[in-house]
Amino acid sequence: MAGNRNSGRKPLPANVHVIRGNPSKKPTHELTGNQDGAAQVEAEIPPCPAFLTKDAKAEWKRIAKDLQTLGLISKLDRGELAVYCQAWSDWKVAREKIAAMEESGFVETTPSGYKQMSAWMQLANRAEERMRKAGSSFGLNPSARASLGAGTVQQGELFPNEQAETARKYGL
Repeated sequence: MAGNRNSGRKPLPANVHVIRGNPSKKPTHELTGNQDGAAQVEAEIPPCPAFLTKDAKAEWKRIAKDLQTLGLISKLDRGELAVYCQAWSDWKVAREKIAAMEESGFVETTPSGYKQMSAWMQLANRAEERMRKAGSSFGLNPSARASLGAGTVQQGELFPNEQAETARKYGL
């Protein structure tokens, strides 16, 4: 149905416009102010949940600072980032188990003699799906980064800019 509330592209947040170099040429007051009535959330790292595994906590520490620098995370994003980090940890464990099992890590033979994908391979694939879905919220895969403006040419800067450096690091 044409013209409903789901039509067209979803509007990008103001911080994404800034990272992309403001390609829509929105006025500065629209990007910095609260013109559309949407609540403004400060970019800050939420506390890491204690229930995450060791590998998930390491991934949290690895990525959270860069997400904050890019303005892509707030305290409200704790759950989504926890899902991503735990999925990454689950995927890592499954892939390590598959590597240790060598050839038998990919295919199992059932009691009736049929060959099927191993349980570890199934776990790895499901964790990868969760990781991709949650990670796309933060621009952690190529297609999500493309929606944030990867490959756009930006004007040079006179002074060091931590946000711009982090954006270049991730190809934004």
